[in-house]
Amino acid sequence: MTDPLRLHQNDALVLGRLTYTGLILLFFPLKSPRSLIVLGEDHFHPPLGPFTLFESYPPLGLISATNCATFLFFALWVAGWGKWIVGAGLTLCLTSTSGFFYSAGKIDHDFVVLLLPFFLTLPGVKPKRALLFCLAVYFASSGMAKVVGGWLDLNTQATLSWALTYFHAYGKTEPLLAWSLTNLPGWGWEILDQLTVWFELCVPLALLPPFRRWIVLVVPLFHLFTILLFGIDFVRLLLVYLPLTFLYCVRADQERLVLSPRIQQALIALCWLGLLHGFIHYLLREYYWSLPFPAQPPGLLLFPLFEAALIIGILLQRRAHR
Repeated sequence: MTDPLRLHQNDALVLGRLTYTGLILLFFPLKSPRSLIVLGEDHFHPPLGPFTLFESYPPLGLISATNCATFLFFALWVAGWGKWIVGAGLTLCLTSTSGFFYSAGKIDHDFVVLLLPFFLTLPGVKPKRALLFCLAVYFASSGMAKVVGGWLDLNTQATLSWALTYFHAYGKTEPLLAWSLTNLPGWGWEILDQLTVWFELCVPLALLPPFRRWIVLVVPLFHLFTILLFGIDFVRLLLVYLPLTFLYCVRADQERLVLSPRIQQALIALCWLGLLHGFIHYLLREYYWSLPFPAQPPGLLLFPLFEAALIIGILLQRRAHR
């Protein structure tokens, strides 16, 4: 039976660019420090990295120029023009605006999302390997930070500590949070500590084909659990997961394009219209436009859908290979 999930390399790259751009335009607006410059240097607390070289937020003119350049690079990148130079330019713009935005103290840990435009312009199979490697580093570094923070200590329950903080200090009322604080015994919280750390440390095993499928299936469930327990939504990582999924549907012997040039051009034109609308809205309103998502937090709906799509895709592939 023919594999129904066969993509040409060009199909995967086009779908990756369209998905990334479309989701940002519709639901995950860009971050801009434009509204933060009034805070001044007293409230400038840059994250580790090159932003520590600055003493305050950059002037408004530079922020506006960077935001305008971001739209230009997006228009070129989604059409596949300029290759790695455009991808690098877009990643640089996104990293710059996000870095200064995070200098107010709130960090979303989405550096992998910002690197994707550059990685998708790399030749051959390098985009797939680069994205998977970055995700492996992303999870492993989080796991190592928890090891250093004492999460594996059997005498303490770090997850319980965070649950109490989110419930009493932040007023969180997630579905599992209140129930867990009332009913989950100490050893249950310790199991959550151990499972969280060891799963994050094991994600790099996805670099090895025998483990990849199982880890990929657990990742959306892991994110869904953090939403239900803490209300922490890593839904922006879908901007990486979806393009990476398309890349893993590429078959070397697939010679024909699944998306015809005409369909590709129509979808790119649609993204250009969205970018033009977003650019005009930014100029007039000084902030980025986005649609309200039907479910809050968005990951509460999107991660189960992503999990279902992965399961269906794996089952179809297994059926085709019989």
